[in-house]
Amino acid sequence: MKFQAKCNMRNQTIFAIPTRNTNQNTQWFTNQNTQQLTNRNIQQFSNVSIYTSITAVNVISKRNFKAHWVAPTLRELKRRKVIEDDLNGGPKIFHRSTFLEWNYDAEIFAFSNRLGEKFNDLSLRAALTHKSYIERETARLSDIGVESNLQFQDNEALSQKGGELLSKFTNGYLRAVFTQVPEELIRAMHDFLTSNPTLETVARHIGLGDLMLCADFPCKTETYVKSFKAIVAALAESSGEERARIFVQDLVVTQLYGQDVNELWNPVDPVGNLTAILKREGKAEPEFRLIRQAGSNSILGVYYVGLYSDKNFISEGAGESLEVAKEMAAREALKKFFRTEDSMRALPFGRQLKNIQSKIAQLENQPNIPLSEWISEKVMSAVH
Repeated sequence: MKFQAKCNMRNQTIFAIPTRNTNQNTQWFTNQNTQQLTNRNIQQFSNVSIYTSITAVNVISKRNFKAHWVAPTLRELKRRKVIEDDLNGGPKIFHRSTFLEWNYDAEIFAFSNRLGEKFNDLSLRAALTHKSYIERETARLSDIGVESNLQFQDNEALSQKGGELLSKFTNGYLRAVFTQVPEELIRAMHDFLTSNPTLETVARHIGLGDLMLCADFPCKTETYVKSFKAIVAALAESSGEERARIFVQDLVVTQLYGQDVNELWNPVDPVGNLTAILKREGKAEPEFRLIRQAGSNSILGVYYVGLYSDKNFISEGAGESLEVAKEMAAREALKKFFRTEDSMRALPFGRQLKNIQSKIAQLENQPNIPLSEWISEKVMSAVH
């Protein structure tokens, strides 16, 4: 027989309840045996303390309780904030100058040190001052009856000069690195690097948005671009063109990293251009041969075309039709001629350009051979 002891703390009595055992017959005790067992258990439990010893500590009572209306209210406020942001085109952004700890002189000093360059203070401040800021401040002072005699210089002249330097430095790098490509591809890469989206991305990442003095905020793309070009000109005036050239190579030219340069230039007639190049080099016209195909009777058909000249294999291309496959094969052949294949060497940056800086400076005003005159002999003679 097994027993389970239960204790009624209110009446301070303990009684035993018999449990049924499936292997043996159950026997029920009389009231007398139950009373004897109860007395024995009471004496046993009276000698045992039910409380454990607790070390005295400093306890500060704290009530972790929030009213039932708090959570619904917070959810409603968040919902209204999302609706307001959607109506205003996004969350409202405040300029850093509205903060209490704003110190423009300290920010200017920190900016030049972050870039690791030495700027003339007046040139740097002029490069960061937009014409709209001077016009706004002049109008504000006139409205309150104060003579507007602001000693500010805008960045119009610096921006124009910086744009010319930026274009020259970019062309020098591209012509020194891509020695065998035609000038049309150089121009396409140059246009990508000096485009407004690229320069705006660079200007945002170096923190010009918090330093520019302009009437519009958030600043427009044109404001970012103009200020960045002015920064290049200010650096050239302060530390020389050599430092400005390295500055452009480190911040602007590196935007080519991860880009397929062949996608930046889309020749109008790849097959015609390839035929003209082979003819100028004294080779036979390109001959296209179907290598293999799959799914020609479905909408997912693919064709592989090989390009030959004088029975020599040059390249191959794939496409959803024979015409597309021929064009892709011609593009692959042009990549081999221009040394811009997918397996081309990585572009040199940073310290890798130390030994060719003089070459870059020489090629800034010396264009590559145009596509209409491109042949390998001219390219090799120009390189050497």
